[in-house]
Amino acid sequence: MQDQASLVAVLNSTWFASGFAPGIQTRLAELSRTFTAEPGQELFREGDESQVLGIVIKGRVALRTHVPERGDFTILTVEPGDVYLWSALVPPYRATSTAVAIEQLEAITFEGATLRAALREDAELAQALYPRLLVAVARRLNATRVQLLDLFAAEQVRTW
Repeated sequence: MQDQASLVAVLNSTWFASGFAPGIQTRLAELSRTFTAEPGQELFREGDESQVLGIVIKGRVALRTHVPERGDFTILTVEPGDVYLWSALVPPYRATSTAVAIEQLEAITFEGATLRAALREDAELAQALYPRLLVAVARRLNATRVQLLDLFAAEQVRTW
């Protein structure tokens, strides 16, 4: 396990956690742990309870959803610095996609229930974290919308 100073440095290297006040970064480091996954390893399934919030440090994660009559479809690839399983902080705490590591993955994770409790107890932490979480969700929605437009455009071309 990495020491707290190393975790702070890693957090500060991501767009999601960079620029937080030193006290916030230290608090996040206290709440975090490191996580690794092999290529092809499934991290969670759509509909599962969201156990953790993760930040990709190295590697990439494919977010997939099941499309009836077409099978599983990758809707987004999570790149280093971005978050996955943000639904660990948003009721009903259920994964909205299936995630698979597509490269050797190194991540920092936060246990969902513990992070939610910390955010309830620490207004400064919540004030710092929630706006970044909203930016992450907005980025995800925009990227997913573009991906879905590509999917439907390709489908239109095939049906003509």
